[in-house]
Amino acid sequence: MSEQHPWIILFDIDGTLLTVNSNFSRPMLREILNELEIDYPQMEQDTFSGRTDHDIFTSFLVNHNYDQQLYYALKQRYLKCLKTRLKESHVSRHNNVDETIRFFSGTEYVKGLLTGNYPAAAALKLKAANIDYNFSVEAFGEHDRDRNRLPYLAVDQVKQEMGINPDPSRFIVIGDTPRDIICGKKAGMKVVSVTTGKFDAEELAKHQPDVIIDSLAKPEQWFPRISG
Repeated sequence: MSEQHPWIILFDIDGTLLTVNSNFSRPMLREILNELEIDYPQMEQDTFSGRTDHDIFTSFLVNHNYDQQLYYALKQRYLKCLKTRLKESHVSRHNNVDETIRFFSGTEYVKGLLTGNYPAAAALKLKAANIDYNFSVEAFGEHDRDRNRLPYLAVDQVKQEMGINPDPSRFIVIGDTPRDIICGKKAGMKVVSVTTGKFDAEELAKHQPDVIIDSLAKPEQWFPRISG
């Protein structure tokens, strides 16, 4: 039987804690694709919400036989551009981020990230948004192309670091997309959906999250609805 352990709170980044202006990110991606002579004309129409960076960047190479050398060149160029160009003005920090993260800072909680971002990209975005907290669990889009695998990586990390057999039902995924809901539910975790991204409550409800909230405000009110 799984041991009782602190609640593991896993935050998504894009659309949940912050939003990077698409007028910054899309033109930068187009520039990189052009520089590397990558043939992918539909990038501007693609939906990135909830996808892993690994999945997105691999999809750009459909006309290049998914060449791994080109993938790594694309990844490194992207991270370099993000490091040199991303400014605070390019990022919108969502309201009530501090309120919620601080609420989950007691010993009965462990904070983590479950995000499609590469680790370096996540760090750069959080820095630009002035979100500076210790996240003990980290499941990133670099670790697996399939977002549905990321919750299991978080469970494995908790198992190794805490020396316990984790109970997935004491993990909570907080995210803004249907993919956040799907990945959490597949792993037996609870899911809080927030409508701060591109999806409204009606669309998110189709995927049956445990709780839908309009913002991260007042966690003392919505957390008991999912933890009771």
